[in-house]
Amino acid sequence: MLTTVADKKRSGLVLLLAIAAELLPMCAPLAHAEIFKALSTDSADHSCQVVLREARVVRQKDSRLPETETDATGQPWYVFEASVDTAAAPLKTGAQVYLLYRSQRDTNWHVAPGEAVPGASATLQRHSFRISADTLKADSPDTISFPRHNEALQLIPFLQSSDGRRIFDHNDHGEDVDTYALNTQNAWTAKTKNTTCQTAGRGSATLRFLGDWSTDVRGDLHPGQAMVVEYDLSRLPQCHGSSYNGLPAWQTEAYVRFFPSGEEFSAVLSTPQGGSMGPQPARFDIPENATRAQLWFKSRGRSCEGGYDSRFGKNYEFSITPAVTSSPAWAGSFQWLNSPTQSCDALSPARSLADVETLSSDELENQCIAIDSEVLVPGLTTSFSAQPQSIQAQVQWKTNTGLSTTQWLTFVGRNGQNFRYRWILPAASLRARAWSALDFTFRFSTDGLFWLQAGRESDNKMGVVEPRRIELNP
Repeated sequence: MLTTVADKKRSGLVLLLAIAAELLPMCAPLAHAEIFKALSTDSADHSCQVVLREARVVRQKDSRLPETETDATGQPWYVFEASVDTAAAPLKTGAQVYLLYRSQRDTNWHVAPGEAVPGASATLQRHSFRISADTLKADSPDTISFPRHNEALQLIPFLQSSDGRRIFDHNDHGEDVDTYALNTQNAWTAKTKNTTCQTAGRGSATLRFLGDWSTDVRGDLHPGQAMVVEYDLSRLPQCHGSSYNGLPAWQTEAYVRFFPSGEEFSAVLSTPQGGSMGPQPARFDIPENATRAQLWFKSRGRSCEGGYDSRFGKNYEFSITPAVTSSPAWAGSFQWLNSPTQSCDALSPARSLADVETLSSDELENQCIAIDSEVLVPGLTTSFSAQPQSIQAQVQWKTNTGLSTTQWLTFVGRNGQNFRYRWILPAASLRARAWSALDFTFRFSTDGLFWLQAGRESDNKMGVVEPRRIELNP
């Protein structure tokens, strides 16, 4: 059965020791068909670090019937093979790729290692797998037939880093909880779309240039990763009235110069949205030798003089530092706070948050609601010199009527060796829409690539946690 590291109300140090004890045995290469245990540090991959290319039952060349192999006890098993692509960069630092699988009749998940083979693009490495034990039972070694119609083989690949962190392939699934399934309906074959993960994703940090002329940094900038720029278009309004045939005819652009190379790049920060213009993030790849970056912005249009946002010619400058090796090891300890008015200046003392909370229409209309959570990052939150910006903290929420978004969390302080982050419930947006249930999870990262989710206090399943819920009581 799947098991997980408990995460209930532990101090940072005690939890760190518990996680380390759980992870250490997993750092060595896994043996074939080893029983799988879930960990609270497992996460879902949406950045093309590990992706299944194809899985299928192995067939005999002449008869096209499925192959079987018999184990030491005399039990024959159907044979399956798979190919998996992983990002090449983590493999250089000791990461290994595995295939997790089980029959739908089996209560245990099994793990098999892969073998590196050619066939992937420059930023990816292909691995092949052949599994012939604990798959689907064949009737007998002398009777060769197809697996039964009511059987299926579930599988999902994962990448395990040298420190025991594991990420599971969710790059081609409709939902995070999905695994690949081989059955009679798909002729015992599973493939990803041709357009899925042609290159490996990069880690990233986000620079936010806000409408109040402040700058908000989320994550540290590292060589070889990406810089995401979010820009409030109201900072450069000079050309917003420029139009052509009734449509907006202006745009805002970001410029970046990396040092010491002096390389310059630009990207558009505005995009048509209906009959107006809206913001769009820009993404820049950071050169491997970069140590700092300068940014400035320009607005121009068909019938305007345009303008610059460049700190009065000095430009906005940011340091680029070597990548950290620490990742979030635990997140949880959710708390609920509220105030008697819509102002969030005087929140009540925090109380523990239930997996399912009830919110009245009156509270939504007249109160400020806040939810806090904590995160532990060994070597970062445990250091009193660490900066909160080094951790990227977000909430992902969705109502039962389809409204969905991702928002940044606000750092509000320390609790022992943990950092605490806060989400102010978007009451104004929720008041304007009909809904009865809101699901949410918090997530934390130090590189914008590997995210640790925090939700209900239940098992982590292949990197996915069950969201917490707020139910609206009319």
